Amino acid sequence: MSAINQTLKDIQAEARRCLYCVDAPCQKGCPASVDVAQFIRHLRYADVKSAKRVIKQANPLGGICGTLCPSEELCQKNCTMGRCGAPIHIRDLQKYACANASYSPALPQPNGKRVAVVGAGPAGLGCAAALAALGYQVEVFEKDGCAAGVVAREIPGYRISAAVVENDLAELPGDRVHIHYNSPVTAEDIAGKLSKEYDAVFVGAGLSADRMSGVDIAPGAPVAGCSRFLAELKSGAVKSVSGTVVVIGGGDSAIDAVCSSLACGADKAVLAYRRSREEMPACDEEFLSAADKGVELMYMVSPASIMAEGDGAAVTFVRNRLVERPGESRKGFEPVPGSEFTIRASQVVFAIGKTADTALLAGKADPNTLRVGDTNCFAGGDYLSGGATVVRAVADGKKAAAGIHAYLS
Repeated sequence: MSAINQTLKDIQAEARRCLYCVDAPCQKGCPASVDVAQFIRHLRYADVKSAKRVIKQANPLGGICGTLCPSEELCQKNCTMGRCGAPIHIRDLQKYACANASYSPALPQPNGKRVAVVGAGPAGLGCAAALAALGYQVEVFEKDGCAAGVVAREIPGYRISAAVVENDLAELPGDRVHIHYNSPVTAEDIAGKLSKEYDAVFVGAGLSADRMSGVDIAPGAPVAGCSRFLAELKSGAVKSVSGTVVVIGGGDSAIDAVCSSLACGADKAVLAYRRSREEMPACDEEFLSAADKGVELMYMVSPASIMAEGDGAAVTFVRNRLVERPGESRKGFEPVPGSEFTIRASQVVFAIGKTADTALLAGKADPNTLRVGDTNCFAGGDYLSGGATVVRAVADGKKAAAGIHAYLS
């Protein structure tokens, strides 16, 4: 689905296609519950500021989501116009509104209560903004030197500009939400100081460590986790790569890694995934973009071993076949005996997910309120889910804010 030109004339023309459905299915498809029909109606009449207000009241990271959301799997998937032609380009309309108007949240009087938020990623910021709108004073503790989590640290600049991130951050209620950078928090801090000094604590610390494969990896082999690889490329710590880069995984981060490798000088970038394209979790838009850029795609393969070879690596794969598993909707896979083959790489990147620092909190979060046990602590976002989209993390933060407000009221 090609993007709409970011001009008011084109945006208005697209907005006029909207049916403004009652009980709009597009809104039901938005995890952050943005009133899609309402903001599109404002755009139709060139009221960009009101359109942005509708978006930002529901999603404080509306600009980021207007750039990164897999809208074809969320709001646009449910669009009524899609039944008789092309769905409305909702993400493009949101992107325009957030980039072409100002926004300053209206806040109620302070209610005298303070909440600590651990992590300034999408979940933490979603929670903080929602609490500020309810009158709370919020202190956010972020271990890194920047906010917005993986969006700022890892997602390549060709997918989202720093200006989009900075604009969303600048429009947070700064007099009610204070972010403390380079301020890591331990489990002891949460159970002790924060729980005692604040009325409630929300842990939205995200995922902290790359998950590495259980295959044999020889000492000295050039192997990295995807998070570290992308962060080093984006920060400039690694300025270029060369040779063949092999990325193991099938999600959006894996796509980012192979495409960034080509952009930074790799002669060849290979994406190796253990199942078929049908099972690959990466959204279609990112997958097609990678294919257009010349990424080599290998399906139905798993790494068996990685050996050091000179200044590179010899990666041995085994071919897989899909198998049905009783009681499971997703097909499993098993190795095909005798199908091993080896390719050589200058760099191997594992993009098979990340893990949370589960030691931060003792106990499980209630799925309805996100409260942890009988404590004053709440948890959500990727820290709880294991990894999802930016907008789902924001939605989790909002859900936690509602749970905190109910708990303290």
